Amino acid sequence: MSLFDSSSKAAKFDAIGTTVTGTVKSAPRERQQTKYNSQEPDFWPNGDPKMQILVDLQTDQRADANDDGERTLYVASKNMKRAISEAIRNAGAADLLPGGVLTVQYVGNDPKSANPQNPAKLYQAQYTAPTSAFAAQPAAAAPAPQQAPLQQPLPATPQPVQQQPAAPAQQPQAPFTAPAGATHAGGLTDEQVGQLQQLRAAGLPAEMVTNAMGAVGVTPQMIAAFDNTPF
Repeated sequence: MSLFDSSSKAAKFDAIGTTVTGTVKSAPRERQQTKYNSQEPDFWPNGDPKMQILVDLQTDQRADANDDGERTLYVASKNMKRAISEAIRNAGAADLLPGGVLTVQYVGNDPKSANPQNPAKLYQAQYTAPTSAFAAQPAAAAPAPQQAPLQQPLPATPQPVQQQPAAPAQQPQAPFTAPAGATHAGGLTDEQVGQLQQLRAAGLPAEMVTNAMGAVGVTPQMIAAFDNTPF
């Protein structure tokens, strides 16, 4: 693969309101921009290369039967960089990590653009960091304190003291832990339930939550079955 090849389709924002949601597949990478309609590297007037950040996402977008839903987000504009950076900070994360869910929406044009015919686009973004499987495990129960055996009182006259065998101490039983990958109502795994709860806690609209969960294989019917099951 050459420096300017892409492993997947580009995520496009052709119209205001366009939203791209997907699960981050790998760590973001940096690459030099190319000139418009060219494979020639682009530079700033001072000679510095124009750089951009590439983020590979697994989305639910399908253009045809051969489309696997993979999209590459080309983060070149300062407005998109600012929106994604703010979303990462709001999520309490340090960076985009594989397994996290990223949503970027084209919300309008900058009225202060120097070129009204080709105005700069404005974006909003939401990010949910991946859930660690270790954080979901319950804490181990502390062992119950063992009582020392009672001492037998000595008789008034010296008598051989018969030692009573101490009763074996009862060992506390470890709490039951659900096996990894246990399935919840609607067929959701522990990890998918954790992602669903994080998206809802972030205050995202229901449609955006549904789109984000669709990127990890969860359908609206599965979410409805999970919500409607009381246990």
